[in-house]
Amino acid sequence: MARKKAGAKEKIKFFDLKAKQFFETDEYEIVIKETKRGKIKMAKAVSPLTGKVYYRILGKAE
Repeated sequence: MARKKAGAKEKIKFFDLKAKQFFETDEYEIVIKETKRGKIKMAKAVSPLTGKVYYRILGKAE
């Protein structure tokens, strides 16, 4: 049974629009974006397929 290390990030799936493929990584940055509807928490990662930056919405920020 695999155990998570303390403080280790979980792997998240992103979709590379240019390559039209999913990629999974644990090398991402958490970004909080202010919108009209409130704050949104997003993950920002660089695609290993094309080198472009992609975001994934994680939910509302507290």
